Amino acid sequence: SILLDMVKVVMLLIVLAVLTLGVIWITEKSPPPEPMDDLLVYNSVSFPHPETLGLTSSLASDSSNWKQYRDENMGFKIRYPEGVAVKKTISGDIVFEKESLHLEISHEKLLGKDTVNTIAEQDVNQKMMKMGEMFKLLDTISPVSIGSITGVTYTSKENSQEITYFYVPLDMDYLLLSNSTDTSNGALISTSDDIIYSLELF
Repeated sequence: SILLDMVKVVMLLIVLAVLTLGVIWITEKSPPPEPMDDLLVYNSVSFPHPETLGLTSSLASDSSNWKQYRDENMGFKIRYPEGVAVKKTISGDIVFEKESLHLEISHEKLLGKDTVNTIAEQDVNQKMMKMGEMFKLLDTISPVSIGSITGVTYTSKENSQEITYFYVPLDMDYLLLSNSTDTSNGALISTSDDIIYSLELF
């Protein structure tokens, strides 16, 4: 009977050992929790996806309050929020203004084999020669997409004022958008960007 009890104890210990080893084996074989899962949750809370360029403020959230300016001669329409004044100068340029927000749109001619890119390069070179140290190129000439239109843009500092230019091609001409909004006012810069990127040709 003692022998039988010892056999039972040994058998029980063997069963427990097998079960323990089985549990350890299953634990090691199961894949570790994906670290990316935690990272994705963390990122979705802390780092939201960047907003589409040109849809940074009111236009993205509520476009129903935005007015539309349509220019049949230049062949474009553009949207702007309440409080922004729109006027046409004697030379035919369109000006959008509100406090230190200042955006101008002019209609320019393309001559010969010029493109918006070569025109932008010529403008930069002329300003460098004319203004000397009072002109500084902050962002070099680069492609820009405004809706389905691809043009070029650059930013310069002229007489201590920062201006961003957009050259938007038309059939044989181009639109020149000059944004000289005060860069220290983030809300107005955001609004001016929204106005620019609402531009549509027709």
